[in-house]
Amino acid sequence: MKLRLVIWMPVLLCCLIWPAWAEEVEIFKDLAFEGGPWLLKADKLVYHTVDQTYEAVGRVTIRQGDRRITAEYIKVHGPTRIAELEGNVVIVLGQDILRGRTGRFNLVTRCGEISEARLFLQRNHFHVTSALIRKTGDDTFHAEKCVVTTCDADRPMWSFYSRELNVKLDGYAIGKATALRLGPIPVAFLPAAVLPVKTSRQSGFLMPIYSQHRAAGTVVEIPFYWAINNYMDATLYQMVVNKRGYLQGLEYRYAWDKDSGGAARFSYIRDGKEEAPTPHRYWGVAMLNQNLPQGWSAKGTLDIPSDGQYLYDYNYGYLGLDRLSRSWAEDYGRNLEQFEVKTRVSGLVLTRNFSQGSVNFYGQYYRPLYSDISRPLDKAPSLNVGTLLLPLGSWPIHFHLNTAYTHYYHDYGLSGQRLDFHPRFSLNSRLFGTFDLEAVAGWRGTGYRVDSRDAGDDLNKYDGRSLYDVKTGLSTSLFKDWGRSSGSAGFVRHVFQPRVVYYNYQNFNVNRIPQFDPFDYGWQNQVTKNYPIFEGEEPIGGINATTYSLTNHFLRRSTSSTGLPHITDLFWSRLTQSIFFNSSNYGLDGQPQPHRRMSDIFLETMAFPIEQIGLGLDTGISPYHEGLSRMDVNLLLRDRADRNHLNISYIYLKNYANQINSSVFLDLFRSIKVGFSNQHTFVSGKKLENKYSLIFQRQCWGVSLNFADRSTDKYVSFSIIIPGLIEKSHAPSQGQQVL
Repeated sequence: MKLRLVIWMPVLLCCLIWPAWAEEVEIFKDLAFEGGPWLLKADKLVYHTVDQTYEAVGRVTIRQGDRRITAEYIKVHGPTRIAELEGNVVIVLGQDILRGRTGRFNLVTRCGEISEARLFLQRNHFHVTSALIRKTGDDTFHAEKCVVTTCDADRPMWSFYSRELNVKLDGYAIGKATALRLGPIPVAFLPAAVLPVKTSRQSGFLMPIYSQHRAAGTVVEIPFYWAINNYMDATLYQMVVNKRGYLQGLEYRYAWDKDSGGAARFSYIRDGKEEAPTPHRYWGVAMLNQNLPQGWSAKGTLDIPSDGQYLYDYNYGYLGLDRLSRSWAEDYGRNLEQFEVKTRVSGLVLTRNFSQGSVNFYGQYYRPLYSDISRPLDKAPSLNVGTLLLPLGSWPIHFHLNTAYTHYYHDYGLSGQRLDFHPRFSLNSRLFGTFDLEAVAGWRGTGYRVDSRDAGDDLNKYDGRSLYDVKTGLSTSLFKDWGRSSGSAGFVRHVFQPRVVYYNYQNFNVNRIPQFDPFDYGWQNQVTKNYPIFEGEEPIGGINATTYSLTNHFLRRSTSSTGLPHITDLFWSRLTQSIFFNSSNYGLDGQPQPHRRMSDIFLETMAFPIEQIGLGLDTGISPYHEGLSRMDVNLLLRDRADRNHLNISYIYLKNYANQINSSVFLDLFRSIKVGFSNQHTFVSGKKLENKYSLIFQRQCWGVSLNFADRSTDKYVSFSIIIPGLIEKSHAPSQGQQVL
C-alpha cells in the first residue's frame, strides 16, 4: 500500500482536479487574448501542470464574449492554444452557429475546423452542410463538397451543391462547380455561382419576372442591382419584349442624409410594332429632395415620356408607372401623375426659410402628350417671397406680404413676364370671451409685360390690374365630455364649431390681361361649378359671398399601457355652403361661369368606430332639387396586424366622373396570400383595370402569379421567390455627403 501511494503521489501533485460542474475558470491567465479572456466550465475539469493542458468532460462550455463552444469533451493544449472538440460540437459565433461531430479550434486565431458539419447563418437563414467546414477567419468559412440552402428541412425543396465554397459574412458565398437541385434532382449546372450572404443592401439580381401579354407577347425581366456604397446604388433593368423589342432601363439612387435623396430613371426601346406612335420610345423620370448649404433646400420632379401611349404600353413589372409611383411616394413623400394626366409636369423648387418668411425660386416645364392638347406656358425663372404674420407693435393686427415674379415662355406665340404684389392686414380678436373674430383686408397689384403675342391678340405691351380683397370670419368652439368621472382617465369629448365667413374680392375684366396663367382668371371650371368657397381655395377676384360651416368632432381620451394619455379620432364631419351675392364668376378659361345664388351643400365626414375600420364620405347636394353634384366614399377594413385589408372607394362628379375602385388582400393561410383590385368607370361602362395576384410562400421558397386585365392590354406574370438569394433592393441608407 505504501509503495502504491509513493508511485501515485507525483501524479496527484502534477494535476489539479475540479469537482463536477465546477464554476467557470479563466484559462491561460498569463495571456492577453484579442476579444477578452476565455472561460471554461464542465462537469469535470482537469489541469495538467506538466504540459499546461486543460481536459474537460461532460457539458463542457468554453466562451469568450458572444463566442461560445460546447461539446461533450474538450482538451485545450497549452503550447498551441488549440482546443480538441469531440461529441455534439457546437460553436456559436454571435448569431451564427457551426455544428459537427468533432473538430479543432485555435483560441488565439479563432479559426478551426469541424467534421460532419452544418453551418447556419441566421441573418440570411443560410444552411451549409459539408463533411468538413473550416473557419478561416473572423468572418470567413471554407467548405468542400457541400450543400447550400435556406430551407430548414433535412430534405430541402431546393439547394445548391458545390464542389468548393468560400463564405464571407456580410459578403458573398462563392461556389465552384455548382449544381442547382430541386429536391434531389439536378436541374442546372454552373461553373461558378455567387450567392449573397449580406444583411445590408447587396448587389445581385433582383427577382426575375416572366409575363405573357396580349399586346406585347412574352416579356422577361432580369434586373441587376448594384449597391455602389452605403449611400448610392444603381439598377440595370433588362427586359425582352417578344412583340416589340429589347427595352433597357437604368436607375440611379442616392441618399445624402435622412432627409435628402434622389432617384433618376431612364428607359428606352426601339419599338418594332407598326402601330407604335414612334419607333424610338423612352421615358425619363426623376425625383429629388435635397438639403443644401446655408439653409436652402431643393425639391424637383422630372417626367418626360416620348408619347402619350408609352405609360400605358409599358405599365408592368419593375419599370411600370404604378409600381414606381408607389415606391417614390414612400421614399420622397410625393408620387407621379397618373395616366389620366395628359400633360406631364416637370419642375424644380429652391426654398430658403427665414425666421419671418421664406424665399422660393422655381421653374416648371409642361409636356403635352398629344398634339391636340394646348400647352401651358412654361415658367422659368420664377420667384416668390412671402412673410409670416408679422405683429404691428402691441396691436392685435398682423401684416403679411406675398410677392411673386414669373417669366412665361413658349416655343412660339405668347410669352412675357408677370409681377404680383399682395400685402394684407389681419385682425384676430376674442369677443366676449366666446367668439373668435378674424378680419383680413388686402390689396393686390399685378403688372404684365408682353414680350411676344399670338397672331390676332390685341394686348398692350404693358398692362396691369388693381384689386382689393376682404375676408371676415366669426367662429366659436363648444364642447361636452361624455363618460368623464374623477376615478376614470378615459372619456369622449364632442367639439362643435360653427363658423361664418364673408368674402368680397373685386371683379375685373379678364380680356385686358394676357393669358399667361389660367389661375389669373378665376377659380371655377365645369367640375367645380356651384361649389362653395373653401378655406385655402379662395378665388382671385369676382366674389361676393358668405360661407357658413358646422363642424362636429368626437375624440376619445384613454391611457396607454405606459400610463401616458392617448387621443384617438372617432368621428369628424363638416357641413359647408356658400351664399353668393352675384350670379357668375370667371372660369379658368377666362369665360364667365354662371352659378346659382346658393351653392351646393357639402358634407364631409370621417369615422373610425374601431381602430381597424375607417369610413369617409364627401358629398355635394344641390338645394335646387338637382340631385347630387359630387360623392366620394372610402371604406378601409384591416386587421390588427395589418395582414388583411379591404379598401373600397367610389367617386362621382356630375357630368365628369363616375368610378369605383376596390382592392382586397387576404393572408388566408400560412402559405397562401391572395389579392384583387378593380377599377371600373360607369361613364363608359368599361372596366379600367382588374388585377389578381396569388402568392404561395413557404419557409424557403415561393411563387408569385399575377394577372391584369386592362382596356389596352391583358397579361399574366410569374416570378419565383427565394428568400436570402433574390431580394428586394432596399433604399440607400444615410451616408456621407457626396456632392
